[in-house]
Amino acid sequence: MMPTETSVQIKRSAAAHYSSEPGAVVDAQARRAMILEELAAHRVVRIADLGRRFGVSEVSIRRDLERLEQSGLLKRIHGGAVSIPGLPSHELMSARTIAYAREKERIGRAAAQMVRENERLIFDSGTTTLQVARNIPGNLLTSGNLTVITASLPIVYELGAWKTVHIIVLGGVYLHEYQVMVGPQTIEALRGLHADTMFLGADGLTFSNGVTTANVLEAEVDRALVRSASKIVVVADSSKIGVIGLVTIMPLTKINTLITDDKAPPDFVARLRSEGVEVITV
Repeated sequence: MMPTETSVQIKRSAAAHYSSEPGAVVDAQARRAMILEELAAHRVVRIADLGRRFGVSEVSIRRDLERLEQSGLLKRIHGGAVSIPGLPSHELMSARTIAYAREKERIGRAAAQMVRENERLIFDSGTTTLQVARNIPGNLLTSGNLTVITASLPIVYELGAWKTVHIIVLGGVYLHEYQVMVGPQTIEALRGLHADTMFLGADGLTFSNGVTTANVLEAEVDRALVRSASKIVVVADSSKIGVIGLVTIMPLTKINTLITDDKAPPDFVARLRSEGVEVITV
């Protein structure tokens, strides 16, 4: 993904608070980013160690870990936290992910409310689509007769615990950085399958280049997934608006619904609505 002025400012802002010295005082956002850096490197963190490092109470560290768990970025354990199996390390290290964690969570909750009984769903990869899966109402997970089609391992990990959710896992070449299957085998596995709704993530949203992503192989699979769904719901925070990724998945005007946060530029939202696309801001 091409860096934007906003993302550069976020990273500079976070970096300005970072310190490797134990006991150094940092603000909450920067502290959480540093906790995720530690988690990406070691896969486990301890509350007592983090408290000493940042010079804050263990209560504050527990609050940080709770917030990060709610955002789908780690799993709390007794005395600390561990990384989530299948969550890409680049997501843990992303300053943008930290800055927009609350927005992603709100977007995921709103999108999950669109799920209905007996639906066949396609899930793209990414932290925002993972939030959609994580927020599907419990009654639908236990008795909703849902069918899920995905090539994303984090989605499989999230929904695989529910015996009543029918999961079709698309095989293919494993793309480690994104924890997703890609390639001609993945596309072939889609042959003959049809879904009611697809939840699609994005690295960029522009009228000139449409819905874009950073990886060519993943884009090929996404296009095939789009063709297999009757309704396309794009879930993307406002930092993606105005950004052009490496390769286009589909035109903006061909999606059915965009769910984004309330920081989305009003002129962008108005124009997209005028094109007949439903836009939900949360």
